[in-house]
Amino acid sequence: MNMLKFLPPRLRIPVRMFVGGSVMTVVGVIISGWVAAAFLVPFVIIVTVWYYHLGGGDSDVAAVVLGQGDERQAYRRLRMQALVGRVLSMAVAVISVVAVAVKATLWPIAVLVALLPLTLLAGWVLYREHPGGREQQVGH
Repeated sequence: MNMLKFLPPRLRIPVRMFVGGSVMTVVGVIISGWVAAAFLVPFVIIVTVWYYHLGGGDSDVAAVVLGQGDERQAYRRLRMQALVGRVLSMAVAVISVVAVAVKATLWPIAVLVALLPLTLLAGWVLYREHPGGREQQVGH
């Protein structure tokens, strides 16, 4: 199932991010020209390094992001992903209308990509554990 078994476990996800990001960069350059590379190359490098750094740690953040946590962390990850989905769904609608109105090309994609880590961070803060082991009930 995992074609990267020859790599150490810490390198598997960063290699996937680098290869996937490289493919996206090539497609972006073909579609939009070299301007796309100016945005995508730093993003791919940052994401790859971030995943490599997380892979070396033993923290709740690393477990949640890498999908290697226990049930409590899996539940938190699920809630974070739900928040990301809600925010990005609304953002896509609004940004698409704005992009059509101002005849923009690349910036809506940049905004959507920037919203992902910001929303994950917001989810981490909103759904953190509180003293006494109780999770915060957002909206209740």
